[in-house]
Amino acid sequence: MNTINLRKTREIKDAITEAPSKVKDITDQESELGICITDSKGYFVSVNQRYCDIYDWQASELIGKHFTEVVPAQHKDQLKRMHDAFIENQYEIIRNWEVQKKDQSKIKIQADAGWNDRIFDGNPHKITFVHVM
Repeated sequence: MNTINLRKTREIKDAITEAPSKVKDITDQESELGICITDSKGYFVSVNQRYCDIYDWQASELIGKHFTEVVPAQHKDQLKRMHDAFIENQYEIIRNWEVQKKDQSKIKIQADAGWNDRIFDGNPHKITFVHVM
């Protein structure tokens, strides 16, 4: 089974921790993993090009929208609760999910996440790493 590269996600998390002001540059140069950053309420504040390619959205279409835009209806409430718990607890396990592209077609992904309160406005953010299965 094709799985997410945890060494790479750790390297990116560490790079962001070391240079939080360069978060956008760090995530934008990543081409293997889709990366989105959501604020404490779950709204997209940043997405890299690979994330856009995975979901068939443009960054300008996602920024400011709630991350559940890419989640099938039956999972929206569960994932919103999990996002809120992640912001509070700063911990989430790697999981496989079915998500949806802009055209509503479904794909399977594996996701890892990181918590950071030193990027953008200094409030808690979730950095999600996405790998297509």
